[in-house]
Order: sequence, then C-alpha cells, then structure tokens
Amino acid sequence: MLNFSDVEARSGEKATDNIEMRVKPSDKVRIARAAELTGVKLATFVRASASREAERVLREHQTTALSERDSRTLLEALDNPPPPTKAARDAVRDYRSRIANAG
Repeated sequence: MLNFSDVEARSGEKATDNIEMRVKPSDKVRIARAAELTGVKLATFVRASASREAERVLREHQTTALSERDSRTLLEALDNPPPPTKAARDAVRDYRSRIANAG
C-alpha cells in the first residue's frame, strides 16, 4: 500500500517552497480521485507521489547493474590488476614531480 506520511514530518524539515503546475482537467480529476480513495488530501498525494518517483529516479541513476559475466570480470580485475601502462606510469611520475616542486 502507498505510504503518504508527510515527507517533511519524517525529515523534520518544514515545507516552505511551492511548485506550481498546470494539469489537464481529466488528470486532476483522476489524481484527486486517487487521493480520495487513499484518504489523503490532494496536495499530500501529489507531494508523496512526486517524492517517491524522485527517489526511484535518483536511485536508478546512482546504481550500476552488471551482468554476471561483467561482475566476474570486474572482480577478477580487482583481484589481479594488470600492470600499469606507460601512460599511467608517466602520469604518476609527473604528478609526483609537481607535488615535490609545489612546496
């Protein structure tokens, strides 16, 4: 079941900002009916629904899913890293030189 506990009540943060939007009358009727069926005010329903969707999108974009094969390849590379390339060795040497001369 949907959880419509107030987001700001859970976080202790007071709601002070507004979001304004235009919706089609049919969308408003449908959303208002859903809010009514769940026993919450329209604003609470919209706020909680938008907040849940925002969390889902953020979580989706912060997570990388690997196939089983890719996961094994990554773990193997971490356990047995290849030797550094010449470019990597040069980059480390240049970095150390800049750090040593920075003082």
